[in-house]
Amino acid sequence: MHSSWLVEIASVWAYHASARVEEDLPFPAEAVHEYWVQNRTRFNGWNAMLTAHQRRMESLSMGSRIQAWQKLKSLIEEILLAEPLARVSVAIAARLESRRIDDDTRSILHNVYGTHQEVRNRCLKIISQGISAGNPEADELNSLRHYLEHWTDLLLGYFANHSEAMQYAHNPARVAEFSEEYSDRMLGEQSKLVWSLLIASCRAWLNKHVEHRPVSPRLNQLVSEAALGMIHPNLFDSMGLMRSHLLHRIEKGLDQAGETIQRLEDGSWETMSSVVAAPAKTSSNRLPA
Repeated sequence: MHSSWLVEIASVWAYHASARVEEDLPFPAEAVHEYWVQNRTRFNGWNAMLTAHQRRMESLSMGSRIQAWQKLKSLIEEILLAEPLARVSVAIAARLESRRIDDDTRSILHNVYGTHQEVRNRCLKIISQGISAGNPEADELNSLRHYLEHWTDLLLGYFANHSEAMQYAHNPARVAEFSEEYSDRMLGEQSKLVWSLLIASCRAWLNKHVEHRPVSPRLNQLVSEAALGMIHPNLFDSMGLMRSHLLHRIEKGLDQAGETIQRLEDGSWETMSSVVAAPAKTSSNRLPA
Protein backbone atom coordinates (compact mmCIF):
# COMPACT_ATOMS: atom_id res chain seq x y z
CA MET A 1 0.00 0.00 0.00
CA HIS A 2 1.46 3.34 -1.06
CA SER A 3 2.24 5.70 1.81
CA SER A 4 0.17 8.51 0.26
CA TRP A 5 -2.96 6.37 0.71
CA LEU A 6 -2.62 7.01 4.44
CA VAL A 7 -3.57 10.65 3.79
CA GLU A 8 -6.57 9.59 1.72
CA ILE A 9 -7.72 7.25 4.49
CA ALA A 10 -7.49 10.22 6.88
CA SER A 11 -9.69 12.16 4.47
CA VAL A 12 -12.23 9.32 4.49
CA TRP A 13 -12.17 9.49 8.28
CA ALA A 14 -12.84 13.22 8.41
CA TYR A 15 -15.58 12.95 5.81
CA HIS A 16 -17.43 9.93 7.21
CA ALA A 17 -16.41 9.18 10.80
CA SER A 18 -17.85 12.43 12.13
CA ALA A 19 -21.29 11.04 11.23
CA ARG A 20 -20.88 8.67 14.18
CA VAL A 21 -21.15 11.69 16.45
CA GLU A 22 -24.56 12.53 15.02
CA GLU A 23 -25.66 8.89 15.06
CA ASP A 24 -24.55 8.38 18.69
CA LEU A 25 -22.48 5.34 17.67
CA PRO A 26 -19.34 4.30 19.61
CA PHE A 27 -16.39 2.77 17.76
CA PRO A 28 -16.21 -1.04 17.58
CA ALA A 29 -13.81 -2.20 20.31
CA GLU A 30 -12.25 -4.91 18.13
CA ALA A 31 -11.31 -2.47 15.38
CA VAL A 32 -9.93 0.02 17.90
CA HIS A 33 -7.74 -2.67 19.45
CA GLU A 34 -6.51 -3.82 16.03
CA TYR A 35 -5.70 -0.22 15.10
CA TRP A 36 -3.62 0.17 18.27
CA VAL A 37 -1.78 -3.16 17.79
CA GLN A 38 -0.85 -2.52 14.16
CA ASN A 39 0.26 1.03 14.91
CA ARG A 40 2.40 -0.20 17.80
CA THR A 41 4.10 -2.71 15.52
CA ARG A 42 4.71 -0.04 12.91
CA PHE A 43 6.07 2.42 15.49
CA ASN A 44 8.58 -0.16 16.69
CA GLY A 45 9.73 -0.75 13.13
CA TRP A 46 10.00 2.96 12.37
CA ASN A 47 12.07 3.66 15.47
CA ALA A 48 14.42 0.77 14.77
CA MET A 49 14.92 1.88 11.16
CA LEU A 50 15.51 5.51 12.14
CA THR A 51 18.17 4.47 14.64
CA ALA A 52 19.86 2.17 12.12
CA HIS A 53 19.86 4.85 9.40
CA GLN A 54 21.28 7.50 11.70
CA ARG A 55 24.08 5.26 12.94
CA ARG A 56 24.95 4.20 9.43
CA MET A 57 25.07 7.75 8.11
CA GLU A 58 27.51 8.78 10.85
CA SER A 59 30.06 6.28 9.53
CA LEU A 60 29.66 7.05 5.82
CA SER A 61 31.57 9.37 3.54
CA MET A 62 29.84 12.43 2.13
CA GLY A 63 29.11 10.71 -1.19
CA SER A 64 27.64 7.65 0.52
CA ARG A 65 25.50 9.82 2.78
CA ILE A 66 23.74 11.25 -0.26
CA GLN A 67 22.66 7.75 -1.30
CA ALA A 68 21.70 6.87 2.27
CA TRP A 69 19.50 9.97 2.43
CA GLN A 70 17.39 8.60 -0.42
CA LYS A 71 16.38 5.59 1.70
CA LEU A 72 15.95 7.73 4.79
CA LYS A 73 13.68 10.07 2.86
CA SER A 74 11.21 7.26 2.06
CA LEU A 75 11.02 6.35 5.75
CA ILE A 76 10.45 9.92 6.93
CA GLU A 77 7.87 10.46 4.17
CA GLU A 78 5.87 7.50 5.41
CA ILE A 79 5.95 8.75 9.00
CA LEU A 80 4.80 12.23 7.98
CA LEU A 81 2.06 10.86 5.74
CA ALA A 82 0.69 8.75 8.59
CA GLU A 83 0.18 11.72 10.89
CA PRO A 84 -3.14 13.14 9.54
CA LEU A 85 -4.96 9.90 10.36
CA ALA A 86 -3.48 9.82 13.88
CA ARG A 87 -4.71 13.36 14.58
CA VAL A 88 -8.10 13.19 12.88
CA SER A 89 -9.09 9.87 14.46
CA VAL A 90 -8.30 10.92 18.03
CA ALA A 91 -10.00 14.30 17.51
CA ILE A 92 -13.24 12.57 16.52
CA ALA A 93 -12.86 10.14 19.43
CA ALA A 94 -12.46 13.14 21.75
CA ARG A 95 -15.72 14.56 20.46
CA LEU A 96 -17.49 11.24 21.03
CA GLU A 97 -16.12 11.14 24.57
CA SER A 98 -17.30 14.67 25.34
CA ARG A 99 -20.81 13.70 24.27
CA ARG A 100 -20.66 10.52 26.38
CA ILE A 101 -21.10 8.35 23.29
CA ASP A 102 -17.80 6.49 23.68
CA ASP A 103 -15.82 6.68 26.92
CA ASP A 104 -13.04 4.24 26.02
CA THR A 105 -11.68 4.91 22.54
CA ARG A 106 -10.13 8.32 23.03
CA SER A 107 -7.48 7.14 25.53
CA ILE A 108 -6.37 4.40 23.13
CA LEU A 109 -6.23 6.67 20.09
CA HIS A 110 -4.50 9.37 22.14
CA ASN A 111 -1.80 6.82 22.95
CA VAL A 112 -1.37 6.17 19.23
CA TYR A 113 -1.23 9.91 18.58
CA GLY A 114 1.28 10.54 21.37
CA THR A 115 3.60 7.78 20.23
CA HIS A 116 3.42 9.05 16.67
CA GLN A 117 4.45 12.51 17.86
CA GLU A 118 7.56 11.02 19.47
CA VAL A 119 8.57 9.40 16.17
CA ARG A 120 7.67 12.54 14.23
CA ASN A 121 9.84 14.69 16.47
CA ARG A 122 12.81 12.44 15.66
CA CYS A 123 12.09 13.03 11.98
CA LEU A 124 11.83 16.80 12.41
CA LYS A 125 15.24 16.85 14.07
CA ILE A 126 16.73 14.90 11.15
CA ILE A 127 15.05 17.23 8.66
CA SER A 128 16.36 20.30 10.49
CA GLN A 129 19.90 18.90 10.45
CA GLY A 130 19.56 18.09 6.76
CA ILE A 131 18.39 21.61 5.94
CA SER A 132 21.35 23.06 7.82
CA ALA A 133 23.64 20.82 5.78
CA GLY A 134 22.06 22.01 2.53
CA ASN A 135 20.45 18.67 1.73
CA PRO A 136 17.73 19.04 -0.96
CA GLU A 137 15.89 15.93 0.30
CA ALA A 138 15.48 17.63 3.67
CA ASP A 139 13.97 20.70 2.01
CA GLU A 140 11.51 18.49 0.13
CA LEU A 141 10.53 16.69 3.33
CA ASN A 142 10.00 20.02 5.05
CA SER A 143 7.66 21.12 2.26
CA LEU A 144 5.72 17.89 2.70
CA ARG A 145 5.58 18.46 6.45
CA HIS A 146 4.21 21.96 5.98
CA TYR A 147 1.64 20.84 3.40
CA LEU A 148 0.36 18.02 5.59
CA GLU A 149 -0.02 20.35 8.57
CA HIS A 150 -2.34 22.55 6.51
CA TRP A 151 -4.20 19.53 5.18
CA THR A 152 -4.72 18.06 8.64
CA ASP A 153 -6.09 21.33 9.98
CA LEU A 154 -8.44 21.52 7.01
CA LEU A 155 -9.70 18.01 7.79
CA LEU A 156 -10.23 18.96 11.42
CA GLY A 157 -12.08 22.07 10.32
CA TYR A 158 -14.51 19.97 8.29
CA PHE A 159 -16.19 18.26 11.21
CA ALA A 160 -15.62 20.43 14.25
CA ASN A 161 -14.65 23.69 15.79
CA HIS A 162 -14.64 22.27 19.30
CA SER A 163 -12.06 22.50 22.07
CA GLU A 164 -11.81 18.70 22.13
CA ALA A 165 -10.63 18.65 18.52
CA MET A 166 -8.54 21.83 18.71
CA GLN A 167 -5.95 20.24 20.98
CA TYR A 168 -4.98 17.96 18.09
CA ALA A 169 -4.61 20.78 15.57
CA HIS A 170 -1.31 22.13 14.33
CA ASN A 171 -2.79 25.62 14.35
CA PRO A 172 -6.12 26.05 16.20
CA ALA A 173 -6.76 29.44 14.61
CA ARG A 174 -6.37 27.90 11.18
CA VAL A 175 -8.80 25.09 12.05
CA ALA A 176 -11.36 27.68 13.18
CA GLU A 177 -10.90 29.56 9.90
CA PHE A 178 -11.25 26.39 7.84
CA SER A 179 -14.33 25.45 9.84
CA GLU A 180 -16.02 28.66 8.77
CA GLU A 181 -15.25 27.96 5.11
CA TYR A 182 -15.22 24.20 4.56
CA SER A 183 -17.23 22.53 7.33
CA ASP A 184 -20.19 20.36 6.47
CA ARG A 185 -22.34 22.81 8.42
CA MET A 186 -21.26 25.76 6.27
CA LEU A 187 -21.16 24.04 2.86
CA GLY A 188 -24.48 22.23 3.17
CA GLU A 189 -25.55 20.62 -0.11
CA GLN A 190 -22.31 21.72 -1.79
CA SER A 191 -20.19 19.78 0.69
CA LYS A 192 -19.76 16.68 -1.46
CA LEU A 193 -18.77 18.65 -4.56
CA VAL A 194 -16.35 20.98 -2.78
CA TRP A 195 -14.64 18.15 -0.95
CA SER A 196 -14.39 16.14 -4.16
CA LEU A 197 -12.30 18.94 -5.62
CA LEU A 198 -10.27 19.38 -2.45
CA ILE A 199 -9.39 15.68 -2.26
CA ALA A 200 -8.48 15.62 -5.94
CA SER A 201 -6.22 18.62 -5.36
CA CYS A 202 -4.53 16.88 -2.44
CA ARG A 203 -4.05 13.68 -4.40
CA ALA A 204 -2.52 15.59 -7.33
CA TRP A 205 -0.08 17.38 -5.02
CA LEU A 206 1.01 14.17 -3.34
CA ASN A 207 1.41 12.37 -6.67
CA LYS A 208 3.79 15.12 -7.72
CA HIS A 209 5.80 15.55 -4.52
CA VAL A 210 5.89 12.14 -2.83
CA GLU A 211 8.19 9.28 -3.86
CA HIS A 212 5.54 6.58 -3.19
CA ARG A 213 8.09 4.10 -1.87
CA PRO A 214 6.35 2.55 1.13
CA VAL A 215 8.61 1.23 3.84
CA SER A 216 5.83 -0.68 5.62
CA PRO A 217 3.25 -1.47 2.90
CA ARG A 218 1.63 -4.39 4.71
CA LEU A 219 1.38 -2.57 8.04
CA ASN A 220 0.02 0.52 6.29
CA GLN A 221 -2.73 -1.63 4.85
CA LEU A 222 -3.55 -3.24 8.20
CA VAL A 223 -3.66 0.12 9.97
CA SER A 224 -5.92 1.52 7.24
CA GLU A 225 -8.25 -1.48 7.35
CA ALA A 226 -8.60 -1.15 11.12
CA ALA A 227 -9.21 2.60 10.78
CA LEU A 228 -11.95 2.03 8.21
CA GLY A 229 -13.39 -0.72 10.41
CA MET A 230 -13.85 1.81 13.19
CA ILE A 231 -16.04 3.87 10.86
CA HIS A 232 -18.01 1.17 9.05
CA PRO A 233 -17.59 -2.31 10.50
CA ASN A 234 -20.09 -3.65 7.96
CA LEU A 235 -17.52 -2.98 5.23
CA PHE A 236 -15.55 -6.02 6.43
CA ASP A 237 -16.34 -9.66 5.79
CA SER A 238 -16.76 -12.42 8.39
CA MET A 239 -12.99 -13.01 8.37
CA GLY A 240 -12.29 -9.40 9.32
CA LEU A 241 -10.89 -8.53 5.88
CA MET A 242 -11.88 -5.41 3.98
CA ARG A 243 -14.37 -6.21 1.26
CA SER A 244 -12.64 -5.82 -2.09
CA HIS A 245 -15.30 -3.48 -3.50
CA LEU A 246 -14.54 -0.84 -0.85
CA LEU A 247 -11.13 0.07 -2.22
CA HIS A 248 -12.62 -0.02 -5.70
CA ARG A 249 -15.26 2.50 -4.64
CA ILE A 250 -12.66 4.76 -3.00
CA GLU A 251 -10.43 4.60 -6.08
CA LYS A 252 -13.38 5.26 -8.38
CA GLY A 253 -14.44 8.25 -6.33
CA LEU A 254 -10.96 9.76 -6.36
CA ASP A 255 -10.64 9.14 -10.10
CA GLN A 256 -13.97 10.90 -10.63
CA ALA A 257 -12.71 13.83 -8.58
CA GLY A 258 -9.60 14.01 -10.75
CA GLU A 259 -11.82 13.95 -13.84
CA THR A 260 -13.80 16.85 -12.41
CA ILE A 261 -10.69 19.01 -12.20
CA GLN A 262 -9.79 18.08 -15.77
CA ARG A 263 -13.24 19.11 -16.95
CA LEU A 264 -12.90 22.41 -15.16
CA GLU A 265 -9.60 23.01 -16.97
CA ASP A 266 -11.20 22.04 -20.30
CA GLY A 267 -14.12 24.40 -19.76
CA SER A 268 -16.67 21.59 -19.78
CA TRP A 269 -17.96 22.10 -16.24
CA GLU A 270 -21.59 22.30 -17.38
CA THR A 271 -21.48 18.72 -18.68
CA MET A 272 -20.23 17.26 -15.44
CA SER A 273 -22.60 14.66 -14.00
CA SER A 274 -21.36 13.25 -10.68
CA VAL A 275 -18.38 13.29 -8.36
CA VAL A 276 -17.32 12.02 -4.98
CA ALA A 277 -15.05 13.91 -2.14
CA ALA A 278 -11.31 16.57 0.29
CA PRO A 279 -8.12 19.50 0.58
CA ALA A 280 -4.98 21.75 0.67
CA LYS A 281 -2.42 24.51 0.15
CA THR A 282 1.33 24.32 0.23
CA SER A 283 4.36 26.22 1.33
CA SER A 284 8.00 25.53 1.93
CA ASN A 285 8.34 27.26 5.26
CA ARG A 286 11.30 26.26 7.34
CA LEU A 287 11.00 24.30 10.50
CA PRO A 288 10.50 26.51 13.52
CA ALA A 289 13.69 27.25 15.40
